Amino acid sequence: MKKIIKKINILYLIPVLLVIGLVIIFVIINSKKLATDDKLVLNLYNYLGSNDLNICGGLAIYSNELVDETKLDVSQKICNAYYQLDLDESYIIKIDKSKKNNTCSVGENIVFATDDVENETCNVTKVESKLINDKYKEIYGKDIENLEQFQYDATTVCYYENDYYYCGLSDGYTLTFGNEPQTYRTIKEAIKSGDELYIYDYFLKIVNDECFYNFTDNQKNEDCTNNLISDKDIDFDFMKKYGTLYKHTFKENNGSYYWISSTPV
Repeated sequence: MKKIIKKINILYLIPVLLVIGLVIIFVIINSKKLATDDKLVLNLYNYLGSNDLNICGGLAIYSNELVDETKLDVSQKICNAYYQLDLDESYIIKIDKSKKNNTCSVGENIVFATDDVENETCNVTKVESKLINDKYKEIYGKDIENLEQFQYDATTVCYYENDYYYCGLSDGYTLTFGNEPQTYRTIKEAIKSGDELYIYDYFLKIVNDECFYNFTDNQKNEDCTNNLISDKDIDFDFMKKYGTLYKHTFKENNGSYYWISSTPV
């Protein structure tokens, strides 16, 4: 009787194992490891934000939890799309200051501070909102929900008006002084699987010779801090040992990829 039961169990087990084996084979066949310096990988990696932490509020996707496009402010996403554009001097217009003070006006609602030596003109970048929206859709897979104003950096603000964004020196900006954080990132690997592409990288934030696990909060990485000697020692091996590993997911759409989420793993 026991032998019969064992035979029945084996008969049921064989097809299960075959299915599992086929799934594993399918995953292996449809997964492809890409070089970390592959053009596609580097282009998608740029979507994650600028290493200049003054731009667009820094690297907010490096959080202590999963971040997708719903977790980011629309203004922050528009800012990132604007940052990704390849703009040259042809987009810059000069506007004469008002008679009353050292400001320049665009229409009735937009005011910038003068930014030349003589305080006579404002150098303003004028970009079609469609151009920004196209880049936004390329990065996030959808159109801009609301054409909001955004803060590009500590001194530059951008306003929307009649199908254009105007970016110039903010009227009444303030600068804060203190120890700026330093961030380090390095790609570990990139994997293409089906219609998704994954980029894994190590991340580290350092402020006042203290390490932190992510960009958005103050959770200290004591193990890293205790072994930190100087920024010259922060190489791939150091990042692999003490940095936080992140997984960035991109999804294919008509031959190109857009960002889905980033999460610590």
